[in-house]
Amino acid sequence: MGVWGKVKGWFRSESSDGGRAEPSFEAYLEAAGEQLREFAVAISKLESELLSAKERARGLERQAAGFRSQAEQAAARNDADGARAALEREYDRKRQSASTQHVVSDMEASIAETKSRFASFKQAVDEASAKHDELHMRALAASAEWEAGRAVDAELQAARLRRLSQDALNAEALAELRQTDGADAIDEEIAKLLRDSKS
Repeated sequence: MGVWGKVKGWFRSESSDGGRAEPSFEAYLEAAGEQLREFAVAISKLESELLSAKERARGLERQAAGFRSQAEQAAARNDADGARAALEREYDRKRQSASTQHVVSDMEASIAETKSRFASFKQAVDEASAKHDELHMRALAASAEWEAGRAVDAELQAARLRRLSQDALNAEALAELRQTDGADAIDEEIAKLLRDSKS
């Protein structure tokens, strides 16, 4: 199971109907952020341990140099047993120093790999967050556009209703004029004028 699988597993919870509820993307990002913080703390601890190991190696080298100096002083005094004991201690410290240097090299490689994994994970989280933000902004823009469209549609509907209302009023007024006797009288007057002008 990868890191993402573990992150998903942390935030899975039982829903009220007994099934598994899918957490929000924000919950995933929060879990990934927590994992990044834990990763950073682990790297800091590893680097601290590396510094301690390097200091131990330097200490062993200093001790070896000190024993070498003691061996030379013993040899200058013609103390063969003292020189032998000091050289044995120097050899022992050099062996311990070499072993510690090997551990330091392994730790440096491990820290480099861990930092690389941390950087990859952080980049993946940052990219996912950026994509989420972009999609969220696009959704907000689409929602605003839809609301604006609804407002424009409402205004167009209101204008259409006003126009239809005015058309209905005009048609009623015209119908009312046609029904009145005055309209017939005007038609008769026009017809009479037309007849008179022909004669």
